[in-house]
Amino acid sequence: MLECFLEERNASVPSRQVLNNMLREPYLIPDLVLAKHIEQCTVNDCCYGPLVDCIKHAIGLEHEDTLRDKLRERNLSFLDENQLRVKGYDKTPDIILEVPIAVDGHIVHWIESKASFGDDHSHNTYLNEQFWSYCNRFGPGLVIYWFGFISELDCQRERGILLKDGFPTDISSLCAGPQR
Repeated sequence: MLECFLEERNASVPSRQVLNNMLREPYLIPDLVLAKHIEQCTVNDCCYGPLVDCIKHAIGLEHEDTLRDKLRERNLSFLDENQLRVKGYDKTPDIILEVPIAVDGHIVHWIESKASFGDDHSHNTYLNEQFWSYCNRFGPGLVIYWFGFISELDCQRERGILLKDGFPTDISSLCAGPQR
């Protein structure tokens, strides 16, 4: 609706940037009634609205805290992404282990926490935008999809990406024997 309104008003198709800015900040829309309707739609959007974004972000942070707690319980030394950014890293996993561990016979240098279900589309996006670069920089790693994942997606183990749906229970560390 907004795109059609702007196209009629300006006699040209608006850019994506203009549309996105107006959707984020409806007060920029010159028609006050349309602005109010768009604001209501945005607030009430149960899939992509700002409230949903806040909830998803909070759940993600909560699961990252859980991951850090579980690593501390097992006395595993690590750096989290905030510590890594202070050291100058720009693209980082949630955790880099200072001493690698083995999970299911696979070496793990880093861990990424995903408070979501690992479906085909999102996993392939993460592979291309995050996981492969982590592998190239830091070596093999572990991705935890806290809400499960499609089992067929766990097919990159030999290339360095292991998937789990929770914190692994059988960990081998170079510092000690198996930790449970």
